[in-house]
Amino acid sequence: MKPSSPGADAVPRWFYHYCSYELADIIAHIFNTSFHTGTVPQQWRKAIVTPVLKVPKPTSLGDYRPISVTPLLSRTAERLVVSNWLLPAIHIGDLQDQFGFRPTGSTTSALVSIIHHVTEMLERSAFVRCLLVDFSKAFDVVDHTVLLAKLSQLGLPDRALNWIISFLIHRTQVVKCENVISSSQPINASIVQGSGLGPMLYVVMAKDLKTVSPSNRLFKYADDTTVLVPSDSDVGLEDEFENIKQWARDNKMILNITKTKEIVFRRPNPRLSLHPSPLPDIEQVKVAKLLGVVLSERLHFDDHVFAVLKVCSQRMYLLKLLRAQGLPVTQLNTVFQALILNKIRYAIPAWSGFLSVHLISQINGLLKRCYKYGYCQKINTLEDVIESANYKLFRSLQNQQHCLHSLLPPTKPLNHDLRPKGHNYQIPNYSTELHKRSFIPHSLFQYY
Repeated sequence: MKPSSPGADAVPRWFYHYCSYELADIIAHIFNTSFHTGTVPQQWRKAIVTPVLKVPKPTSLGDYRPISVTPLLSRTAERLVVSNWLLPAIHIGDLQDQFGFRPTGSTTSALVSIIHHVTEMLERSAFVRCLLVDFSKAFDVVDHTVLLAKLSQLGLPDRALNWIISFLIHRTQVVKCENVISSSQPINASIVQGSGLGPMLYVVMAKDLKTVSPSNRLFKYADDTTVLVPSDSDVGLEDEFENIKQWARDNKMILNITKTKEIVFRRPNPRLSLHPSPLPDIEQVKVAKLLGVVLSERLHFDDHVFAVLKVCSQRMYLLKLLRAQGLPVTQLNTVFQALILNKIRYAIPAWSGFLSVHLISQINGLLKRCYKYGYCQKINTLEDVIESANYKLFRSLQNQQHCLHSLLPPTKPLNHDLRPKGHNYQIPNYSTELHKRSFIPHSLFQYY
């Protein structure tokens, strides 16, 4: 049981932890009874909604994300349903384009895959159109009728399907803000953000959203959807967008046109100045933020580095205040790791290969200042951060169960070369320097 907030029953995690020996048989009986009968106790169907800010300065209720806190026992039972029935019933092919809510999925993996396919498409195409699709309150407007129709096609055992139906119906929730609790209200939609079952239910909901053409690519991280269409594709972005809009209508989802953006990636060659016409009502931008990383049309990461440096400089002021209050350097180093180094390290395998010497020196300058002012115990360098993150990810994706494993080239036949190798994959030929800088080609050359 993960350490997290208790739900409406107010039973804390430490109670189950310290009394596990006495409670194990009782809880097992409750779970088995619930699963065998296919019913969820009514106490588990009440959630406390905590509004979480999505923007620094909220102006409307839409600027808050409603996170439902369900009872700890309910979340534990939900995870058992996911691992024992729901996840095994989903075909692996339906998870290839989903990088959220998977054991090896992450924003880093999603960004690595997106940038890999963009640079690979630019090997043969003049440009790649990228559509960043935004669904309005995707988790909160999921229609239960549509969802249950898709669940019934998975071949789940009757008791598992009945349990999920019981979990979704007759739910109630209250909103808690600064110790003030609202009256209880029924809900008849959504997949309950913050629950153990909800994320996988959204995967089921969106699994049939695919591209029209196999030469185009679609990537999902939870409800964030990205479409890539190269210039030489047999199906244009206009048709792909119409397909997405039709899927949204069929599944009663709402597209947010104002937040949906298009960015056109091009080779870093000023002689190529092709400009496809933008989609109707969709803004075409030169810089876009995708999963926390700022991307530019030429795949230069100056804007992302400047954004990271700005945030880190602001956080250094907090470290200055903590040092002035007498916080020891060992504790300051912990805060530095969490606030500064983790900000720099975020998704770094996806964009580190595209950094110029000037950008690397700027980040190293900030890290040196942190050591000079006594915020950390040693001088950290960007090169060490990149090497550690890249090596860890490259080793993990060699596992066949990893969501990025399919990006690796075939292995070489066995030979009698006695020289130790870092890996046994073939080194493909690439025609552009841009693709060589993406994570997979860069790692294949570096660790060979």
